[in-house]
Amino acid sequence: MSARVPLLLLLAALAGCQASNPYTASHQPYPPAPLDPATARHADPGSYPPATRDFGQYRHWQWAEEVDELLAGIVSAELDQRGLRPGSTQSPATLSLRAYQRSAIRQRQTYDDPYLGAGLGYYHHHYGYWGGMPIPLVRTVTYRVEEVQLDFFDARSGERVWQAIGEAEQSGRGAASADALRRAVRQALDGFPPP
Repeated sequence: MSARVPLLLLLAALAGCQASNPYTASHQPYPPAPLDPATARHADPGSYPPATRDFGQYRHWQWAEEVDELLAGIVSAELDQRGLRPGSTQSPATLSLRAYQRSAIRQRQTYDDPYLGAGLGYYHHHYGYWGGMPIPLVRTVTYRVEEVQLDFFDARSGERVWQAIGEAEQSGRGAASADALRRAVRQALDGFPPP
């Protein structure tokens, strides 16, 4: 009798799964954004998909604020490789750029698994087996990284159109620091401009 109870419960659960689903999927598109400015203020911007942005319209850029000379040169060279030129009076900037840089100290742990093994050997006039349990060696490594954050804004509307963060491990001082900064900027600009 005790074996029948779980079987009956299982059958009842399976019968419940056979009921029809009252929910149906509707493949309706999002409703259009309201055109009335008064209504638009009360609309939830998260309920509408973001409009696709044409990054082809952005050809010239300018700094939004003062930037370190080394960082400015590196960012300018990387943007130049991507077809973006500094704005001028003949070609006004369509992008405004902010760049933040900082050095940070990080730590990571590394694990070394030594092999101690086991075998047959001779010890104090006796033959026998010996062995040991491998104990992983844990080391903490401290290193410095260069972090760069780039924020791109539409120069006309002031709306942020793109943001990226890049970091690179620094292996020394002076030229090595500049090289780490260059790699961090390159990582931050990887994928810019988006398709």
